[in-house]
Amino acid sequence: MIYRLLSKYLLYLAFLMMIPLLFAAYCQFIAYELHPQSHSTLSFAITIAVCLAISFALHKWGNSKKDQLRRHEGILLVVAIWLATSLVSALPFFLSRTLTNPIDAYFEAMSGLTTTGASMICPKAYNPTGEEIPHHITNLHVPDKTYTFYGTVAPIYDPETNLVLHSGIEAVGKAILLWRSMLHWIGGLGIVVIFLTVLPALQVGGKFLYQVEMTGPIKEGITPRVKSTSSQLWRLYLCLTLLEIALLLATNGEMPLFDAICVSLSNISTGGFSVRNDSIASYHSTATQWIVFLFMILGSLNFSLYFHALRMKFKQIMAPDFFLFLGTLLAGCLLVSIPLIGEYSIGQAFKEGSFQAVSMQTSTGFITANYDLWPFASQMFMLLLMFVGGMSGSTAGGIKTSRFYILFKIVQHRLESIYRPDSVRTLRIGSSEVDDKNALTVLSFFCIVAFFVILGAASLILDGIDPETSLGLIACFLNNVGTAFRAAGPLDSFAFLSPFSKILSILWMLLGRLEYYVVLLLLLPSFWKNR
Repeated sequence: MIYRLLSKYLLYLAFLMMIPLLFAAYCQFIAYELHPQSHSTLSFAITIAVCLAISFALHKWGNSKKDQLRRHEGILLVVAIWLATSLVSALPFFLSRTLTNPIDAYFEAMSGLTTTGASMICPKAYNPTGEEIPHHITNLHVPDKTYTFYGTVAPIYDPETNLVLHSGIEAVGKAILLWRSMLHWIGGLGIVVIFLTVLPALQVGGKFLYQVEMTGPIKEGITPRVKSTSSQLWRLYLCLTLLEIALLLATNGEMPLFDAICVSLSNISTGGFSVRNDSIASYHSTATQWIVFLFMILGSLNFSLYFHALRMKFKQIMAPDFFLFLGTLLAGCLLVSIPLIGEYSIGQAFKEGSFQAVSMQTSTGFITANYDLWPFASQMFMLLLMFVGGMSGSTAGGIKTSRFYILFKIVQHRLESIYRPDSVRTLRIGSSEVDDKNALTVLSFFCIVAFFVILGAASLILDGIDPETSLGLIACFLNNVGTAFRAAGPLDSFAFLSPFSKILSILWMLLGRLEYYVVLLLLLPSFWKNR
């Protein structure tokens, strides 16, 4: 059953990859001046062929199976889809020689699909004789620790003057950059949720897959049928993306259409991949910054709220989770911005501080300033906001505000029960009742997060990374934020990580995106037993 479903899924994935293939062919054979490094057509063609070959093989192996999809197989199917998609999606990075290390290519693909936004793309450095030299990064607070590593992407030179035309991310082919942003968009709403609209075989067990894929403890359906719900979500997702593209082009006449498309694909999915080395700061446009700011928030709202608004059901919008999310955003903006007064003017402090606070809480990871030079108080609050995250049922990462609300109510009820042991209490989020089973699941979730934060930070420290960088990295990966602090700061890539840390980071990103339980179930021996 799983073979057959994976076969159909990969068939649709291959069809989707026709978009970057056609764009790569356009850049290479028609508009070569668009970018001097655009030879990725063959890479996408080979990837599509590999995807179709795997799909055909899986179809042959699973063709005779007629079982219905049950909860047990559904869990395995979700993880298998994520791992298979990351593997196939990594091929264009590796085959185009954008990233020559297969671990780096898989890291980039997983980072894109989980909407983390952490990148292995780093400009190569050369001495005057043309010999490649390594990069050196030193944490100012740990001066005896220096990270030495080589870049991953060679710069593009002017053939006449031999001056550098493009470096870093801007030296990567346009089709590869488009594919990076598309990975965000595909993974943002959820791979399974998007393909529930086109895979008829998933009608059986589809509700469970939808609940596994959507983030947060509360899984609210929009329509009675899961296929209809996922279809409505997909259309809303597309409309918001097109709206942002239109607004970016209308308010910034100097922004290319390509940049507007890639920024919108990354933004509404709260991903953070950019096509410029300086991220959003490279556009030098206040209007662009505020539009990105707005859509980071829109991508972090529970998508069911949009449908309630369209149906004029405003009472269902006014839930505690919604106000808690907005209150946390406001508090975060103030707490990050106030320490910046003195470093900037008051207006500039609130502008830069608010953008980075929202970028961190929504797990988008776009940057407009080098916040690694900001006061420690601002950095501390930004680190905390990374764990808070957006609302349930959004594209944002983090723990989710609804879980914090449930945790608060649980503690409140427990305290009240000390002096009122006979009273009966019902835990609710708005009109939704949270039973004891879900409450226990939320408590377990916080324990799991604490465990993996400690385990992840300790593992990175044992691998030779300083404590400040390690804590920022683990917060980045588990919450799918995409940017961290110190050696992994806003101006640096993640190329300094060792192979062990890269593999660990890939697992951490997947754990954070699938919110732990689905992946951890596969580690239980009882999961693999027939009964």
